Amino acid sequence: MLFTGCTERNNLSDLSIVEGMGIDYKDGKIAVTVQTLNLSKEGTGAEALSGNVTMSTSGSGENISDAIENLTESLSKKLFFGQNRIIVFGMDLAEQYLDKNLDYLLRSSESRPDIVLCISDKDAETVMNSTENEALVPAESVVSLLRTGEERGFGAEVTTHELLNLYFDKTSDIYMPVITASEENVSVSGIAIYNGEKHAKVLDDRSTYGFLFLSNKTESGLLNVKSPELGDIGVEIISSKTKLKVDVKNGKPVLHANIKAQLMLDAVEKGLVNTITTEHISRIEKLVNEEISRLCLSAFKDCVNSGSDCLRMGERLSMTSPGDYAKLSDDWKSAFSDAELDVKVNCRFKKINENSKGS
Repeated sequence: MLFTGCTERNNLSDLSIVEGMGIDYKDGKIAVTVQTLNLSKEGTGAEALSGNVTMSTSGSGENISDAIENLTESLSKKLFFGQNRIIVFGMDLAEQYLDKNLDYLLRSSESRPDIVLCISDKDAETVMNSTENEALVPAESVVSLLRTGEERGFGAEVTTHELLNLYFDKTSDIYMPVITASEENVSVSGIAIYNGEKHAKVLDDRSTYGFLFLSNKTESGLLNVKSPELGDIGVEIISSKTKLKVDVKNGKPVLHANIKAQLMLDAVEKGLVNTITTEHISRIEKLVNEEISRLCLSAFKDCVNSGSDCLRMGERLSMTSPGDYAKLSDDWKSAFSDAELDVKVNCRFKKINENSKGS
C-alpha cells in the first residue's frame, strides 16, 4: 500500500505532450485538434531541436471530453495536458456555442487557470496546423504573439482564470483576442466582445488600441498623427499608465480614465525642411493626446452600443460606490446603455529619435 502513489506513473515515451488545443463546431459535433510534441522526430542534438517539433491530431465527439477520448485512440498514447499553453476556439463555436463549452474550462482536470484563450476568425484547426514560420513549438509562438500584442496595443492576452472571473461576475462581460491563421503564420486581428453569453462584435484595430488603453493593458506601442506643417509624424509610446474610476452622475455611470504616457518622437515626414522646435513638440503632444482620446472613445462606443461591459464598469463601481452599485446592478444592462466616458490624456516627450529629422 505504501507504493500506490507510483501506480499512475507514465514514461515520457508513453505520453503525447499537448502544447495547444483547438476546438471547433463542425457538422453538429465538437471537433478537437491538439498540437503535441513529436518526440520521435529524426535526428540528434541540435538537428532534432530545429524547425517544427510538433504534430497535430484531430478527433470529434458530442462534447470536448468525448472528442479528446476519440483522438487519443488514434494516437495510441495518453494525452498529457500539464504543458498545454493555449486553447483556440473556432469562430463558429465562439459565435453560437461558447457558453455550452465553458464548463470544460471550469471543471475539467485537463484545464488550468493560466492557459491562454483566443478565437480564430475561421476554424481553430488551421491555427493548430500552422507552422508559425517554422517555430520550434508554434503554439508557444502564438502565446508570445498575444502577450506582445497586449503590451503593444494590437491584441490581448486572456487566461482561463481571467475569462471565468468575468463570466461569473454579475455585471461584467467576457472578451477574447481574435487571430487569423494561414499555413505559415498567425496574426492578431482584433478583440471579440460579448453581451452576456452572446457574441456581440469584433473590435477593429483602432477600437482594440483604445480598449487596451481603457483597460490599462498597453505598455508601449506606435502612433501616427498628422499636421499640415510637419506632415506624417511617427510617435512611439515608451510607457503608459491608466487610472480608472467609475461613479454615477445624473443617474448615469461614468468611466473616468486618466491616461499618462511617455513618448519618443520617431519620424517626421517634413523634418528635413522644418527645424523641430519646442513649440512643434507641444503641438505634436496635443495631437497625440487627441488621437488617444479618439481611440478610447471609439472602443467605449463599441462596447456600450454592443451592450458589453467587458471594461468592467459595474465591478469598478461596486468598489468606489457600493450604494450606487446596489441601486443599478439588478438592471445593469439598462444603466450601462447610458454610460458615458470622461477621458483625460497627458502625454509628454522623453526622447527624440535621430530619424525625426526626416524620413
